[in-house]
Amino acid sequence: MIREILFVHHSHTDIGYTHPQPVVLELHRGFIDQAIEFAEQTADYPDDAKFRWTCEVTGVTEDWWKHADSSSRDRFLAAVSRGQIEVAAMRWNMTPLMDHAMLLETLKPVAFFRDLGVPVRAAMNTDINGLPWGAVDALLDHGIEGVSMSINEHYGHAMRPWPAAFNWESPGGRSILAYNGLIYGATSDHMLRIPHSIDEARSRIAHWMGKFAAQGYQHPFLMMQITNLKYHDNASPQRTLPDFIQEYNARAEAEGGVRLRMSTPSEVFDRFKNLAPETLPTLRGDWTDWWNFGAGSTARETAMGMRGQRDLRTAQALDAVAKRPAPARRDMLVSKAREQLALFAEHTWGTDRSISRPGSDDTRSQQLMKLATAAEGGALARLLRRDAMQNLCVPGEGTDQTVLVANPHPFPVTQSVRLPALPPFAEPPTAPRQMGVDTAVPGNRDRHLAHRQDVLMSDLPDSSAFWSQPIQIPPLSHVFLPASDVAPAEADNLYSTETSISNGLVTLELDRDTGGVTSVEREGREFSANFADDLRFGVPVAESIATDDRDDMFGPIDNETPDWNRSWKLDWPAKRVPGRLTETVGPDIGRGQVSLSQVFELPGGDRATVTYRLTPQDPTIGVTVRLEKAPNPAPNSVYLPLTAALADNWECDFETAGAVVALDAEQLPFSSRHYVTAQNYIRIADPAHEMAVSCPDAPLWQIGGYTFGRFDAEDGTVARENPVLLAWLANNYWSTNFQADQSGDMTFDFSLSVGSRRSSGQALQWATACAIPPGVQLCDEDHGGAFGVQKPPFDIDMGDLLATSVERDGDGRIALTVMNPGDRAESVHFQSDNTMDLTRTNHSGAEKQSFGTGQNVSVEVAPREWCRIVVNTNDGMAAGDDPSKGVSL
Repeated sequence: MIREILFVHHSHTDIGYTHPQPVVLELHRGFIDQAIEFAEQTADYPDDAKFRWTCEVTGVTEDWWKHADSSSRDRFLAAVSRGQIEVAAMRWNMTPLMDHAMLLETLKPVAFFRDLGVPVRAAMNTDINGLPWGAVDALLDHGIEGVSMSINEHYGHAMRPWPAAFNWESPGGRSILAYNGLIYGATSDHMLRIPHSIDEARSRIAHWMGKFAAQGYQHPFLMMQITNLKYHDNASPQRTLPDFIQEYNARAEAEGGVRLRMSTPSEVFDRFKNLAPETLPTLRGDWTDWWNFGAGSTARETAMGMRGQRDLRTAQALDAVAKRPAPARRDMLVSKAREQLALFAEHTWGTDRSISRPGSDDTRSQQLMKLATAAEGGALARLLRRDAMQNLCVPGEGTDQTVLVANPHPFPVTQSVRLPALPPFAEPPTAPRQMGVDTAVPGNRDRHLAHRQDVLMSDLPDSSAFWSQPIQIPPLSHVFLPASDVAPAEADNLYSTETSISNGLVTLELDRDTGGVTSVEREGREFSANFADDLRFGVPVAESIATDDRDDMFGPIDNETPDWNRSWKLDWPAKRVPGRLTETVGPDIGRGQVSLSQVFELPGGDRATVTYRLTPQDPTIGVTVRLEKAPNPAPNSVYLPLTAALADNWECDFETAGAVVALDAEQLPFSSRHYVTAQNYIRIADPAHEMAVSCPDAPLWQIGGYTFGRFDAEDGTVARENPVLLAWLANNYWSTNFQADQSGDMTFDFSLSVGSRRSSGQALQWATACAIPPGVQLCDEDHGGAFGVQKPPFDIDMGDLLATSVERDGDGRIALTVMNPGDRAESVHFQSDNTMDLTRTNHSGAEKQSFGTGQNVSVEVAPREWCRIVVNTNDGMAAGDDPSKGVSL
């Protein structure tokens, strides 16, 4: 029976929802000032009624600290010491667009506040409908004891049971205390009438607490987040709460009933830890988010932001193995890039009126500022990647015009590299100007060779590029190749007809009448299958609500109940139109590749061009979709179906922010199954065969058919009729927050692999290398290096393990964050001619285990476990190795 309600008071942080982004930060500075004042005013109140405030995210709290004077900081810390102000651990309220490195980055301010004496012990991810599974290990390793979710079911669904506390088990078997809480704000003031009327509140509290108990809620207290009664997002503290609670509790003491208390998240979790263990079930799986489908309304910037995260990973890895240290200002640029990319992955895409008033100044200004975070963060990340490549070069050590190719992964990669058809060192002499080099200025050719490569090579058209013969690069190594040796791959094994392309390993057959792929053959086995007119391999499909009324998909909401999920129209009327084939372009053989393109018309003036590409000696199928979208604020979607011929017992797995998730089998009850967000990898497979996809630009996927908004109301399951991956390229379905429409050109690149089923680790390594290909830079004789492989100071064998980051960890130390996606222990092996010191740490860098010193050291990683391995060596790069030992062309 519920005897007490613990209210966690905060302002929900929506960066750019109610006000433009800079205004939101200024508002929250004022909110913290007010919270300090209210805490001081009520310091002598009865303990239940003392004003308590939770700084929901560290992002605005850090910003306040930076702008506060010393007196305000002292008052803040005094309120913390009295238990009246608490800081929660997450930097922002985050979507699953964050990769594992960004997930860890959001927790870095925890150390800053602890150094100030602020005991950060709990995390909140408010409003969001989920949190990636990898967060469990990351939170635990940063000393976080509990995580609270306050679910907003608008176009969403809370996990069940709800509300409830449980032990959330990580992929590797560790657990964190989690609270699946009611939506902030609305449930307190609408449902309970707090702090409107004590009489109404007593009546409603008795009703709802009885209802929750009847639903099986068995704890003696209930935690509820509460914001401002007048406005729930980016709103000020309520000074009326302490007085209301004091008066309410006086009535409760005299007449009986539930008591109220102003509380903090850590106090709530302390209460749960003191309960009998059997009252806290253990649940295992991904808390898959329901809300991130709105990322499809900014599809171009979503791809840009994800690309920026990958470029940062590359830059860090190359910096870690470079002979020369990076410039000191590089840390500032890295921090700025991370800040902007994280703000894009934060859960607010636009204003509250983005759909109802798409033309308003507020909608436009907040939209521009949001989109700019992806542009700025992505541009800085690309610059850092370029400079990391340049830092691998050794001025004066080059012997000829060269191509630098760098592998940022701790596993070997063999790939064709994509280069300009006329690189800057080639004749005719006008070619350098294409790459931003003015040959008329003496010395300018040497000084600025790399100056524009990051910009011009980032959107180099296929007509101006060629694919080299495959280059094999050892782990974390780079190679300088003579420019004369880097030529288009031999086309001996490439062939085509009017309807097919092949490289001798994979053959694709296309339908020239209606479009799409009719056959994908590898090693004599067929891997494609077409199931319906709107489920044909490679035929884009436009979907809309048949009535053009969003309320026919979801809504309206009943504010008198927390179960807003009832507003889903599970049989919402959909209209789906496959693209009409208008043109087949190609086949095109040359420049080291063979390709074939099909152009489709879609309703509303949209066009989609789907290009298939094969290169020699590589079974990977390249697929590029260019979507030319016309302005259309009516609710609509565009999909690319990828259909597979698999046995009936097929299954799906995908990677999300540091965890590999088996669809359905490894998802929490009522977490999102109708679509998922994948980072770089998604796969459907039966026990013998697979279709794996590297999806760097398209994170949103429906599996088994058109499943959005279609789930079993009783258990949340989704019917999956066919082995189909639906790449959800673009949509504007939500009724608030997201962009009403996105017009213009957008491009999505996919890599497909069909064949025998691989281990999760092998498939992930392939997908990661496709999503983050080797870095390429064009060098001249004065800015290159000795021909051959330049290795790190150790050899490494990752086996089936995956590293989500490689970074410098001080002088002479390289840190690898390693994941074991499989169900058996795996080891990573290090070997060096010199003595190495190896230390295994957790995500926060705290030392867990020293492996001592040696020249051959192995580190075992348990099934589904994460760890961070720091290799300490003072030796430099092994430069100028024999190319035949590590590199083949």
